[in-house]
Amino acid sequence: MDGGSHFIGARVEVTLGGDPILLPVSFRWEGREYAVAEVLARWFDYGFGPQARPSPKWWQRRHRNYYRVRTADGEVFELYFDRGANLKHPERRVWILYRSLGTPAH
Repeated sequence: MDGGSHFIGARVEVTLGGDPILLPVSFRWEGREYAVAEVLARWFDYGFGPQARPSPKWWQRRHRNYYRVRTADGEVFELYFDRGANLKHPERRVWILYRSLGTPAH
């Protein structure tokens, strides 16, 4: 990959599609729409953040679904869906464009 990895950490709008598993098919960042050509990897993080104490509570856990995607333009990004732990606050469920991994070298 050229350009290397760099942190973005921006909230984005994501469109989901697919069957039977819903996956990101596009996202909007800084006024531009990025079409997802391929989901390269996905994983889940249910760990405890750095603020966890010796006896962490379940609501202190991270609930994130991560996706490494390649866009139609060949750029590679990592996004995650922060599901939040409290089901009473759906507004806390957000998509974050975590980082750019550049473009594959040809």
